[in-house]
Amino acid sequence: MIRVVFAGGGTGGHVFPAVAIAERLMTTKDVDVMFVGTKNKIEARIVPQLGYKFRAIWIGGFSRKFRFSNFLLPLKIVVSVMQSLKLLLTYRPHVVVGTGGYVSGPVCAAAVMTRTPIVLQEHNSYPGAMTRLFAPFAREIHIAFESSRRYFRVRRSLYLTGSPVRKMPRVKREEALSFFGLSAERKTLLVTGGSLGAVKLNSAVSKVVDELISRKYQLIWQTGSVDYERISESQKNHPDYIRVEKFVDRMDYAYAAADIAVCRGGATTVAELIYFNLPALIVPYPFAAANHQVENARSLVESGAAVMVLESEADEKFRTELLALLDDAPRLEVMREKIRELSHEDAADVIAKSVLRIAANA
Repeated sequence: MIRVVFAGGGTGGHVFPAVAIAERLMTTKDVDVMFVGTKNKIEARIVPQLGYKFRAIWIGGFSRKFRFSNFLLPLKIVVSVMQSLKLLLTYRPHVVVGTGGYVSGPVCAAAVMTRTPIVLQEHNSYPGAMTRLFAPFAREIHIAFESSRRYFRVRRSLYLTGSPVRKMPRVKREEALSFFGLSAERKTLLVTGGSLGAVKLNSAVSKVVDELISRKYQLIWQTGSVDYERISESQKNHPDYIRVEKFVDRMDYAYAAADIAVCRGGATTVAELIYFNLPALIVPYPFAAANHQVENARSLVESGAAVMVLESEADEKFRTELLALLDDAPRLEVMREKIRELSHEDAADVIAKSVLRIAANA
């Protein structure tokens, strides 16, 4: 039995790549996986729901605001490393896979102490602190963007494999539009601020709705919970053109229906844009750690696959940039081709095979 520990959490961008790799591993016989995270973040809810073993450690992030919990961080690190050591010595994994976030630090530290092979997967354009810290100890490091190479001194064990994405069925556009009750005769704009939504993004889109409709664009609009009532009420006069959803459970249908997206720049969102070859106008969340969302968006912009508008500039530039895109069909087609060139649909398969190979030789 091959045993694999996944260490990563705090945000979906750290959890879902790990889940994608785990899904591929579980198609192989005699593989057992365990996830390590924290009890009050997304992984504590998502991982058990998907049927995987989950263990929580005490570690927490460092807040930029003054909080008493910051003074506990050194103690949390020590305790979390000890918890991770106990877990590894008991579970005895063949490989530890780190997908980033502060929770991966203590587990990777324990892996170094127990000489357990480490595989790192970095989905952000600018690698996270834990990935950079443990890169010298890793057997392999898998990156999602070519631009990430410059941040690593290690070269021999660095692989460009793309971002692992959970397997999603390829749905025909007509079927996807029918699912949302929208017309196949119009172009479709997908608006999503991620699972939490984005008030600033929603407000920017609200100001251009009439101009979108005049251009025969219809919208699939995931508002998030905070803004759902406001947006639903304000858009109730456009039932044929706008589908407002608090959460979209079938994002595969949303991506298949869309011709362009307006979205944040989180790692999971960017990976899904690439997976579905969907051009986008990206408004990065400005307070992401290490400015990750801006760097992710910049990687797509530099590839010609997206346009970026900073949130601080949204009032002046959002309308102009979006309408210019929608009015330029040839440019959108070029963007679609450019994002297709970034596609690595087999990323999760490649990493899973590497994990199995390393485990077999451990």
